[in-house]
Amino acid sequence: MKPIPVQRQRIEKERHQHKVRRGFFWWAHWENMPWLEESAGWLLRLAGVYQRGLKNLFDTRIERPQIVLSHLPRAFDGFRILWISDLHADCIEGLIDHVLALAASLEYDLCVLGGDWCFNHYMTDDAARAARKTASTLAAKTPVYAIFGNHDYSQLAPILENAGAKLLLNDHIAFERAGEKLWFIGVDDTHYFKAADLNEALKGVPEGACKILLSHSPELNEPAARKGLALCLCGHTHGGQICLPNGFAPVYSADAPRRCIKGVWTYKGMTGYTSRGAGASGVAARFNCPPEISLITLKCS
Repeated sequence: MKPIPVQRQRIEKERHQHKVRRGFFWWAHWENMPWLEESAGWLLRLAGVYQRGLKNLFDTRIERPQIVLSHLPRAFDGFRILWISDLHADCIEGLIDHVLALAASLEYDLCVLGGDWCFNHYMTDDAARAARKTASTLAAKTPVYAIFGNHDYSQLAPILENAGAKLLLNDHIAFERAGEKLWFIGVDDTHYFKAADLNEALKGVPEGACKILLSHSPELNEPAARKGLALCLCGHTHGGQICLPNGFAPVYSADAPRRCIKGVWTYKGMTGYTSRGAGASGVAARFNCPPEISLITLKCS
């Protein structure tokens, strides 16, 4: 594992929740007003629907997208990736066991953990236990790669590594099969810590290789497409988490095109897949946006 990025270390040492500085009126952005999330929870309780929203957290869907990549090595035709992101498991009792039971029912070649173990913006013992249990259980079945999200902290790095997961923080690794390689490029969080370094992560990766980016947020869509990444796997947005009956998300927490906030999308020749996430944050409830774990099958064109 590479050293923890200096940018992440600096922000963690300041020990307070940073502002999200996006747009001219960044100071009015909803992510900079944590009282809104608390108010949303109280409103759901007053409306008598909070328990329904909490129950919806366990209505997990297993999404099974098939993604065609033009430069995918033939040895990886049919390669299956289990993508689990945004568990936020320390405030949702029973969620880890629920997700692990679903994962145990699936057949796949590699598991990737897409970040965000903590519910709030601070490290907890429960998040550490959830990360250890999840990584060790999944690593007993297949290789496990992991990245950090905007709710993760450096203390989780040795926990994940000791539990059997390969943590990629602005780093890469090649998965070999039948003499061919598929490259996985993992970056640190770009949304909150601003610690993603795609150039550093790509150092030493062959120019014409088939490369899959593991990025917690879809906000790297532009630079990733420009650098020739074949596929971007991400999460972070929760698909909106609390949506209108037609699935429309009134708000979402990523500086990326709306089409990138859930499911399969394309951007300037690069394919992307954004998970709705397996948990919830801000308020422990979901509406019209069920959680998911994603069984992604890669196909040659």
